[in-house]
Amino acid sequence: MVRSVRSFVRKSSWSQTPPTSRLLVGVLLIAGVGFLGLTPHTAFDIKLIWPHAALWGAVGWASVGLSLRPMLFLCAFGFAQDIAFNSPIAVFMIVNLATYGVAASFSGMFDVDTDPVKGLIVAAIAMAVGFFLLWVLASGTVDYVIPLTPLLQAWFVTLLLYLPIATLFQLGGVPGERAMNS
Repeated sequence: MVRSVRSFVRKSSWSQTPPTSRLLVGVLLIAGVGFLGLTPHTAFDIKLIWPHAALWGAVGWASVGLSLRPMLFLCAFGFAQDIAFNSPIAVFMIVNLATYGVAASFSGMFDVDTDPVKGLIVAAIAMAVGFFLLWVLASGTVDYVIPLTPLLQAWFVTLLLYLPIATLFQLGGVPGERAMNS
């Protein structure tokens, strides 16, 4: 009797974790980074660029398509960001949900789960759309054009820090079902 190669592949415990638990791990990671972001960002008198961690969830959670629970968490994070950054209410909610929608649309068009290069491209484009929308909304609320350089730096840092932890935000199945075994 010949055994298939797949029977010898050991599945990780993360691949066996249900989507709700994966969602909560992502929420805790985003909240932790967000709370740390409220502290001063300097090291050796160098100003550090802080990532927009809510966009990690927006991109990662979108790989399974649109779902209500991730959208509710993104709205809650957006509300917290609006308060933390002293911006008009719903600005960051719009940014987070737009990024989520773009990422879900592109994830549906391309097979991002099996091709990491496509996943990187979708993440970069979706986050760029989110930062562009943030730039438009910020420029519109202050009546002058906001400089692009800080936002481009934040986009790059957000994307760069997302890459090694991207699998933490992949729900692995539709919420309410067991994670897909890959």
